[in-house]
Amino acid sequence: MALKEPRPALLLLLVLLPAWLALGRRETRHEKFHRQHVDFPKTSALDARRYCNLLMPRRNLTAVACKPTNTFIHAGPAEVDGVCSSGGTPSTENYYDSNAPFEITTCRLAGGAQRPPCNYRGRTSTQRIRVACVGGLPVHYKTQL
Repeated sequence: MALKEPRPALLLLLVLLPAWLALGRRETRHEKFHRQHVDFPKTSALDARRYCNLLMPRRNLTAVACKPTNTFIHAGPAEVDGVCSSGGTPSTENYYDSNAPFEITTCRLAGGAQRPPCNYRGRTSTQRIRVACVGGLPVHYKTQL
């Protein structure tokens, strides 16, 4: 027996099911690394302080408590991922040092409360970076070099 008319409930299910499945999936360590540390192209702000106070909550780094320090890398995801292969040199354990410097912004909590609302100072520089790699992909930002 063929359907003679569209079934709204079936159409709604077909539209909403992929979105519902995506919401139920946890982000991978690599996806979390990108969310917390890669901002390309760099988000526009008047200065580094305003940049940090905009990006830290936007990237969900201040939801429960104020993250004391975070570094944003202003390069494309593929370029940052490359540190774990030809764009980097093995250091110790699973850490790799970038061969080239990156533009970065380091955000540090400016004191006061450890709970939101958080207040950050920012510093922009161009430096090589060290990241932890798993399966050829960055999963943890260690430091600037």
